Amino acid sequence: MPVILDRLSDLTLHDAWRVGFENAEAAFSPRAKVRIDECRQAFERLLASGNAGFVYGSTAAPGARAKVPLSPDKQERLAKSQNLFAPRAFGGGNKWVPEHAVRLVLLARAAGYIEGHGRVRPETAEWVVSLLSRPVPEMPFDAATGPGEVMPLSWLYPRLSEVDLAPGEIMSLYNGSPCATGFVTDAALTASRRLALCERVFALAIEAVAAPLDAYDPALLDITADPHQCGVLSRLNEHLSGVPSRDRLPHQAPVSWRIIPGVLGTAAKAVHDASETALQSLRSVAHNPVYLPPDSIHPDGRAISPGGFHNHQASRAIDILNAAAADICALATKLTARLLDGAPFGLPKLLVPEDSGVIGTEFLAWSQTSHAERARQAAAPAVLTIGLEDPGGGQSDVAAPVFLAFERHLEAWDSVEATLATLAVAVAEAFRITTRPPPPRLKEFHKAIDEIVAPFELESIAELGESLRNVKGAMSDAILGRGRLAPLIQP
Repeated sequence: MPVILDRLSDLTLHDAWRVGFENAEAAFSPRAKVRIDECRQAFERLLASGNAGFVYGSTAAPGARAKVPLSPDKQERLAKSQNLFAPRAFGGGNKWVPEHAVRLVLLARAAGYIEGHGRVRPETAEWVVSLLSRPVPEMPFDAATGPGEVMPLSWLYPRLSEVDLAPGEIMSLYNGSPCATGFVTDAALTASRRLALCERVFALAIEAVAAPLDAYDPALLDITADPHQCGVLSRLNEHLSGVPSRDRLPHQAPVSWRIIPGVLGTAAKAVHDASETALQSLRSVAHNPVYLPPDSIHPDGRAISPGGFHNHQASRAIDILNAAAADICALATKLTARLLDGAPFGLPKLLVPEDSGVIGTEFLAWSQTSHAERARQAAAPAVLTIGLEDPGGGQSDVAAPVFLAFERHLEAWDSVEATLATLAVAVAEAFRITTRPPPPRLKEFHKAIDEIVAPFELESIAELGESLRNVKGAMSDAILGRGRLAPLIQP
């Protein structure tokens, strides 16, 4: 069943999930097609009237020649120029945007046509949305950061020759900020599931060592003003529902256990804000130029040049998610180290008996160092200090940082999955040592992980690295809605 594009205000994050991660197709409603056609006809009347003024990429040349007016025959020539932009020659390399994110970029591009603001004909709009039913084109991170998104968007249309473009349509394909919208939507959707994963793994860590429940006491809800931290507290209590309240540690747990609600509460706020930014971006028009339909003052509408090619809110929302990822990595690293210490909880050092002859479990803590450091470096914000030298007239003097922010996002949250997987391996062994049952609500989640992790015994210790990789793989799949863990981490 395709996602129907009828009104911008109707788009939801659930629609985006279906298109991006379930490979759903999309289609314009009959009403949307009528609006697109009516606006295109009005735009053509505007061009024919001679009153359009400077319309970037239509009556005026694109790029550094934005001040140069175009005669009608040159406007037509520009429209037919399939090789107008050469940026595709500058991209490529070894780092590529994930397929699910590219699908969300295509959705955002098509969504911008729903209300007719893109100045495209219905057949051109339908060609763009049809790309979601084909193999997804590649989009590189390399050479993608510029004043807008022209360079990466050029990779979306490897078969552009299939379309007989009309004047002005080339700008509606190559300009705007659908990449930023697609990226922040991807980041919000996946971060929501990663937060749900974090809460479950940390809840298991709490119960594996019988940590005091003081830091998660429901009474704290009455004295905590932050709704996001309260949400985390409530969910932790749901996950820990049914655990024994007696025979727990007689003293307070290390700091890393007691600050779980606060750290995850900050992450929950970042996820909430990113989700709001994603939804607002999906429902906003991000074209340059943008066409404003006819009104009583402008019977043929208007085409103006706003900053729709630069979605600054998307970049900043992703930056904040990246900072939350670095904090989660640091916290998971400390939890793992304390489990391996054993002393705070009466567990054997390195989670193995002293006379077992087993060595190597300390590498769990060592391996987390690189993951946490990768996340810390990726948390550096992509701010507007990015310089851009424009040798062609000074039009393009500030770079849009969203590609840098999203590339760092993938690095930071991959590190989260790696540190969570390492913590989960240590937690699985802690449960085996204490013979404590997992929380009833997390029984299936714990079982799915426990069955992957080899025992910390001499005969199987060499399998620990494979266990770690398999847990990480299972978590990564679950984030994308695949595999056994996926239904167990529904936000």
